Amino acid sequence: MKFLGFVGVLLVLLNGVKGAKLLGVFHMPSPSHYMSCSALMKILAEKGHDVTVVAAFTDKNPPKNYHQIHLDGLHELLEEGAAKMNWFETTPNPVVMPVFFNFMSNNLIENTFNHTTFKKFMNTKQTFDAVIIEEFQAEAIKYVAHHFNAPLIVYSALDANDWTNPFQGNPDTPSYHPSIYLSHLTNHMSFMERVQNTLMYAYSKIFFNLIAFPAQNKLLHKYYPDAPDLKDIAYNVSLVLLNSDPSVHEPVPKVPSMIDIGGFHIKKPKPLPEDLQKVLDDAKHGVIYFSLGSNIKSKDMPKHKRDFILKKFSTMNQVIIWKFEDPELPGKPRNVVIRKWLPQNDILAHKNVKLFISHGGLFSTMESVYHGKPVMAISVFAEQKLNGKRAEANGLARHVPFKELTEENFSELLDDLMSNPKYRENAQKRSQIMRDKPLDPADTINYWVEYVIRYHGTPHLRVAALDLEWYQYLLIDVVLFILAVAAIIIVSLKFLIKRLIKRKAPKEKKN
Repeated sequence: MKFLGFVGVLLVLLNGVKGAKLLGVFHMPSPSHYMSCSALMKILAEKGHDVTVVAAFTDKNPPKNYHQIHLDGLHELLEEGAAKMNWFETTPNPVVMPVFFNFMSNNLIENTFNHTTFKKFMNTKQTFDAVIIEEFQAEAIKYVAHHFNAPLIVYSALDANDWTNPFQGNPDTPSYHPSIYLSHLTNHMSFMERVQNTLMYAYSKIFFNLIAFPAQNKLLHKYYPDAPDLKDIAYNVSLVLLNSDPSVHEPVPKVPSMIDIGGFHIKKPKPLPEDLQKVLDDAKHGVIYFSLGSNIKSKDMPKHKRDFILKKFSTMNQVIIWKFEDPELPGKPRNVVIRKWLPQNDILAHKNVKLFISHGGLFSTMESVYHGKPVMAISVFAEQKLNGKRAEANGLARHVPFKELTEENFSELLDDLMSNPKYRENAQKRSQIMRDKPLDPADTINYWVEYVIRYHGTPHLRVAALDLEWYQYLLIDVVLFILAVAAIIIVSLKFLIKRLIKRKAPKEKKN
C-alpha cells in the first residue's frame, strides 16, 4: 500500500495537476480590475482546470469550465461614488490616501460579505484546490481560502509594493523603493525625496498596523465570528502573482514566492472589425491611437484642453483613432475617428500604428511595450505618473501629467515622438525584452498555480522574516541592546576613571 501511495504521488508530481478546482474571489467592482482578474482565471480554465469566479461582472461567452457567481449591484454602488469624482481635476493628497483606501477597501469588502449571493455561496459545501484573490488592501477577503481549507494565491495588478511585501516578508527599502502613495517618485531619488519617502513609509506602516488592519480584522469577525485572528490568515499566502516585467519595471528584490507574470493579459491579435481594418490599412501616413483607459473618460476632459488637442490633430497627416465615449465630438477634424469602445490590443498590433497616446495605465503600458509602440503618457491619477516616468526613462515615451498639459507642450511632445526614431527603436528593444522568456506568462501562471496545489501550499518558500515581530525585523531590539551595552560600558569607564583619579589625588598632595 505504501508503495502504491508513493507511485501515486510520483505520478502527480511528474504529470502535473489536471482538472484542479480553482476559486477566484474578486471584490473590486471596477471593469479594469475585473478584466485582468478574469483574464488570469480564463488562462487557467483554458489549461483544463475547473474555475469558479465570484465577482461583480460576468462574461457573455465564458469557457465551458468557467463558472460565474455574479455579485450584482456592487459595480453600480462603486459607480455612484466615482460619478462624484472628477479625475481630471482631482489632486490626491498622499497623506490622505491611506485613509481613503482604508475607507474604500472596508466598504467594498463589507458590500461583498453582506451580499446575499456571496453569503449563499459561502454556505455551500464545495471544495477547492486553491483560492485566488486580488490584493487591493483585501486582507479580510483572504479568509475565503481559510473557509474552504485551500491554499491562498494572491494576484497583484502592480509590481512588489507596500501592500504585498509585508505578507511575504519581502524587503521594501525606502531608500530606493517608492511608497505606493508617492507616484511621482522613482527608484532613483534625491536626498529630500528619500526623506519624503521614508516619512511616508513610516506613516503608512503605522496607519496600516494601528488602524487599517485592525479595522479589517473587526470587519471579518462581524460576518464570521468563528474565524481565526486575521493575522493568522493574512500572512499565510502561498504565492503572489505580480503583474510586473523587467521590460517595464525596475529590478527590485523578490522572495521566491513572488512571481512575475507581466503581460499575461496580452493575447494573439484578433481580426479587427471591417471598418477599423480599412481605416488602419488605408492610413498612408500612419495612425495615432488615443485612449485614456476604461476608468477615465475622454468625454469628461475639460473643453479647453480637448479643443487644443483637436486643433493640433487637424494639422497632422496621420489618422487619429480616439476612444471617445460620446457619439459626437464637436470640432472633430476629418482625420479623427472616434469610437465608444475599441479593441486596443488588436489595434496596437497593426503595423501602421505609429504612436499610442495613453493615460499611462500599467496594462496599456505593457501592451504598447509588447507591440513596440512609442507612447505619449498623459497621467491622470494613481500609479499612472510613475508608469509614465518609467516609460520615459526607458526611452520609449514622453510623459506629462494631465494637469500640466498645455497647447505648447502637447504639440512639442507629439512632434518629438513622431519625428525622432529613437522612441520607436527603444520601444522595439523593450518589446524584445518582454518577449524573451523561457515560458510565456500563461504557462508561468499555470505552472505555479499547479505547484501550489501539488504541495498544498508552499511553506518551504516562506521566509523567516514572517516569524519576526516588526521591531525584530527592523533590528530595533538589536540596536537598542547595542546602545544599552555601549551606554553601560561608557558609564562604567567613566565611573572607573573617576575612582582612579580620586585614588591618585591624595598621594600627589602628600608629595
